[in-house]
Amino acid sequence: MIEAMMRLSLTRTVIFTAIVLQVFVFYYFYTCSKHVSSNDSNAQWKRVKRIPRQATEVNWESVKRNQAPPKDEMYDKWIIITTINEPTEDVKKLASIEGWKVVVVGDTKTPSDWSLPNCVFLSVEKQKTLGYRIVDLLPYKSYARKNLGYLYAIHHGAKYIYETDDDNSPTSGQITFYEQTTGEFYVYATNRLTVNPYAHFGQVTIWPRGYPLENISLPNENTFHKCNNVEPTIQQGVVDGDPDVDAIFRLTRKDADVRIDVKFDSSAPAVLLPPHTMAPFNSQNTFFMHKGFWGLLIPVTPTFRVCDIWRGYWAQRLLWEVNGYLSFFPPNAKQYRSAHNFLLDFIEEKELYHKSGKLVKFLTDWKSEKDHFFSRILDLSIAMAEAEFWGTEDALLTEAWLHDLISVGYEPPRLKPTVQRCSEEEPVKLEPKHQASSYLGIGSKLVDIL
Repeated sequence: MIEAMMRLSLTRTVIFTAIVLQVFVFYYFYTCSKHVSSNDSNAQWKRVKRIPRQATEVNWESVKRNQAPPKDEMYDKWIIITTINEPTEDVKKLASIEGWKVVVVGDTKTPSDWSLPNCVFLSVEKQKTLGYRIVDLLPYKSYARKNLGYLYAIHHGAKYIYETDDDNSPTSGQITFYEQTTGEFYVYATNRLTVNPYAHFGQVTIWPRGYPLENISLPNENTFHKCNNVEPTIQQGVVDGDPDVDAIFRLTRKDADVRIDVKFDSSAPAVLLPPHTMAPFNSQNTFFMHKGFWGLLIPVTPTFRVCDIWRGYWAQRLLWEVNGYLSFFPPNAKQYRSAHNFLLDFIEEKELYHKSGKLVKFLTDWKSEKDHFFSRILDLSIAMAEAEFWGTEDALLTEAWLHDLISVGYEPPRLKPTVQRCSEEEPVKLEPKHQASSYLGIGSKLVDIL
């Protein structure tokens, strides 16, 4: 009996000691993070998975500015791509567009002698010499290495950035987006959390990669406010040919060995999304105004098929803090997609299927009281890491990215919330002009079943 009581007492002592130790460890990390300075916040983020907001206070005004490049290296308009291939025909077309300079970001598989007129090639070795903080946070064989190209362009005078891939090319041979700061546009008149922009351009049965699956069957929105002096800060052009759809669509909406070749309505006007309404946008035919350059950052922890979509949702939410809009433009590029294994794409897209709707809800509910826009950006990146939409590494990357932006001369936009309703006039209805689409059992033909 006495022996049993001693064992019970010992067990209780061990449990109590373990609890005390856990409390001590938690308190230690909490205390450390509470008093962490911006100089050692990187180390702190590596030590703990979840971090109190006190670690996000950074004095952005104290960031040292780098010396500007020579004037003959400065250009207003930049195209950014990453590739592991020799120059493709589409890249050659991009390099020949008058008035635009191209940055090609290499990776370990990119030919070391890659060269093309009017292109700046950033080899892996060249990337190490640029002096950007993010370089040590970007894995090799990662689409996120494109971030180095964005910074290079901004450092070299960019006022406009067009991002695409090496299998896309502008339909007209020119980059046709809206280059004025503000203009008159149609803005969705809806309270819905998501809209499908493909429907507005005539493809009502197609949805973009990253669109919440649970919303596909909802009626499409087609009422709009016509608004003056709105800022289309980020502009996504829809793409004819083989557009950016998810693996579920590709596995169920076309016959085997048939290439998707659809068209969108080129006569439909550009449309903008109001605050609290979202749609996925990618990095394949996208135009950024200077005010939106902070939103170019591609995260490192999501998969290749998720990273640019998560970036897009993150950037959309932050646009509402600076009076900016995400916009969708009629088709102005064509893609003939490089060969992919659709089942592998399906596996890589798993988070899109499970989490897109949750992320949209999380972002529309998110708020920040920070008094500097860059602090709000960092605040959101940390919140997304805490909610496990991406990893802690992306919070680290965000801080380094924002630091690099300032160091290359980028001035953060001022806080100015985007208004919920940009016009007092009654909304107008824009019915989509249905376009033929791809279906199982019809081969390479396209049909309009509506």
